[in-house]
Amino acid sequence: DHEGLKLETVIAPGNEDQKTMENMNYMLDCLAEIDPLRRSEPVIAIGGGVLTDVAGFACALWRRGIPWCRMPTTLLGMVDASVGIKVAINYKRKNGVGHFFSPTHTFVDASFLGTVSKPDIRSGCGEIMKAALVHDKRLFDLMEEHGEQLIEENFMNNVIADMVIKYSVDTMLMCIGPDLWEESLIRPMDFGHSFSRTLEQREDFKLRHGEAVAIDCIMSTMIAKQKGLVSPEQAQRVLDVYAKLKLPCSIAGITAETYKTAVREITVHRDGLLRAPLPLGIGECAYDDEITDEEVELAFAELTEFMDKHPEVNWDPSKSFSPVT
Repeated sequence: DHEGLKLETVIAPGNEDQKTMENMNYMLDCLAEIDPLRRSEPVIAIGGGVLTDVAGFACALWRRGIPWCRMPTTLLGMVDASVGIKVAINYKRKNGVGHFFSPTHTFVDASFLGTVSKPDIRSGCGEIMKAALVHDKRLFDLMEEHGEQLIEENFMNNVIADMVIKYSVDTMLMCIGPDLWEESLIRPMDFGHSFSRTLEQREDFKLRHGEAVAIDCIMSTMIAKQKGLVSPEQAQRVLDVYAKLKLPCSIAGITAETYKTAVREITVHRDGLLRAPLPLGIGECAYDDEITDEEVELAFAELTEFMDKHPEVNWDPSKSFSPVT
């Protein structure tokens, strides 16, 4: 208690496999037991993106909506999951059941990042680079020059780290702010999400969200090169930065057919039109409604050549879930 305020603590799981109806029902049961006043006793969701997504959805449902605040504790949560108003659980599909429900406040405190594992830090970098490649070249330049040090320091106690987090959040707000309810399906922040949805659903890949996004961004950049949207020099620069930061560029077991399947699946998901955001140079975005099998095959072949020279960024589960970080 502090200055007359009473805190009721609820501890809930926050891993991706707990983004479930059961976890949300547990939170609803806790809300029913605590029975907060409907407007003057807000919920504060403190955790990673999964936790804040599930807690936000529970708050949206309880008594047709009660006030809530977010305090993300992971890098991905700070730069992506806790920006915007989408809340959801995985049911039958990723984010299969959800809502648009805005928190009253979002608090970003980088001091939480000291306890975040290196694989989770790199997962957050996958979302930072997404924003850099199609919206903010300043972010790309900062990550190119300082990214190694920022990852080593877990984005803490560094003015550049604070700047990168701020630019990333600003990018998300600028891109999604005009259309929070997603009435338009042409969105620059869907970059990195054309293939990643399919990759995340593959149980043998065992990818974190930001890892899948990073792989998607690289393949999308190689396809953009095939389309003449990105020069060979720019594509190589992107590949070199990802390798330098040890971000995943591909994953063991993936084939060109995997990407062709992903194109078909995301086209259905986007209401029958691909609407693929692709980098236009570095820092701008273009859209295309067609990615041909030939473009996928050529892009995959070029990427494979790069992966042969850089096996350290060819991902497998040991790189994410080994105790050595």
